[in-house]
Amino acid sequence: MPHTEAKVIGRGRRKALRWAGGLAAIVLGAVAVAAPFVRGGGGDRAVIGTQFGEFTASHETMAALKWFSDRGRSNGFRSNADGELTHARLWLEPAAGIELPSGEFEAEFIRFNDDGEVVHIEHAAADAPSCTMLWVQDTSNPRYWYASCMGTCPASDECCNLFIDLGTLELACGCLP
Repeated sequence: MPHTEAKVIGRGRRKALRWAGGLAAIVLGAVAVAAPFVRGGGGDRAVIGTQFGEFTASHETMAALKWFSDRGRSNGFRSNADGELTHARLWLEPAAGIELPSGEFEAEFIRFNDDGEVVHIEHAAADAPSCTMLWVQDTSNPRYWYASCMGTCPASDECCNLFIDLGTLELACGCLP
């Protein structure tokens, strides 16, 4: 079930994406999202069971969150009113020689090393593909960032999904097959 906030593409509407989920957004900063919390595995959605209820995300998004959680770099998520994960809360730590932006930025992908440190940020160009990531720094703890996908997949009109390529360790948003 697609949610409207991921379909917001216009630059003037990013503020809505930033606080995604409106009044029904749930911030679970204290809940680490990891494999033990995943209850469902059938279909195209994984079910995340927490003390706050059940939430859904694509299997690819859950694989990315698990990778970050295994390195102690995942610290929760936000969801919309339908219980679909909309933002991942991740600790971004730069590797030696890398400088992180502050506030917010758009990226086509971020590459990490095996420890989960940022080694490269490919900022989104003005003519970027239909799926890009929006990163918003958490004002309560600036080492954490909320990552969300912007755009829709042209062929299916489905929302873009967060995923990690385990071969290159690049985190990006894209269309699922």
